[in-house]
Amino acid sequence: MKPLSNLIVFFVVSSFLFVHCKQKMESKTETPERPVMVKVDTTNMEYSSMYICPMHCKGSGSDKPGVCPVCGMDYELNESYQHPTPDSTRN
Repeated sequence: MKPLSNLIVFFVVSSFLFVHCKQKMESKTETPERPVMVKVDTTNMEYSSMYICPMHCKGSGSDKPGVCPVCGMDYELNESYQHPTPDSTRN
């Protein structure tokens, strides 16, 4: 009788482990949520000024070197800055 009870215990434990491991593996194979891309308005002064904050803090940006009033980081030269032409300043 002892070998039969050992066999039953073995099958019960094995089936429990099989079900548990299968559920764990299925949960790992789920695809994670994709990050949402947010469109950023790059016409604001925090993107279009001659000197910009590396963090692009709202309200930052200047025509001369300085410090961001929001985060305190030093302004960096905006390499994509376009000097305004005389025609672009007229309405």
